[in-house]
Amino acid sequence: MKGAAWAVPVLAMGAPAAHAGISRCTVSGSIQMGPNVFTDVDAVCRANAQSPDLGVPRIRTGYGRAWLPVYIEICNCTVDSAWYRFREVDTLDNFQIEVAGRHNDQNGSGAGFRPAFKLSPVGESGGCQRFPLTYRTSQSRPYSSSLSGIPGNAVGVTMTVTLQRNASTSGSAPSQSDPGWTTVSTFTVSGSVWRTVRAGTSGSADPVDFGSCAVRSGAAAAVVKTESRVAGLD
Repeated sequence: MKGAAWAVPVLAMGAPAAHAGISRCTVSGSIQMGPNVFTDVDAVCRANAQSPDLGVPRIRTGYGRAWLPVYIEICNCTVDSAWYRFREVDTLDNFQIEVAGRHNDQNGSGAGFRPAFKLSPVGESGGCQRFPLTYRTSQSRPYSSSLSGIPGNAVGVTMTVTLQRNASTSGSAPSQSDPGWTTVSTFTVSGSVWRTVRAGTSGSADPVDFGSCAVRSGAAAAVVKTESRVAGLD
């Protein structure tokens, strides 16, 4: 996938989602996204950019920051149980969104749609489902030391989520190619992305080589570890 400041009222973490979402059920399916927050962006090798696997190897965790939501919540705003699926697409090249730890290529055969899931009617247990969002980049980004403010050189990104519903009453999920899928809601957010690591004292020098999946020659550290920030890479 190619690669989202706005705010909307959101459900409180830990609140009964099925009840809290009723007031926004103006269509048969509802997308409710968390507010933009400052969150980490990891660096991954260009060769792994489109991998859909869990635990895609990181060249560097905490490579940068993003001002984007960290969850999507989907509610079934009908009186019957129903099948839903969604996709998220973005406008930033070499930037990937992970949903529950997995990326899905928006240019792939499934057009980026996630696996179908069934929801009970809103107001009942299981009427809503929340999906965590994480982010990764396979291309160098502008440097800033800011961790909790959007720098002026940050790269902009827009993310659009499309929700579809299927009228099937089957106990098993409809296929991705089932003609019964119809779009019921879309939601778009905008945000920013930037790099917070550097080689030595030079902000212009990116210590990560996305092509060779390693630290660049002459950088302050010989290895980029995945469990923590590395000494010499500020």
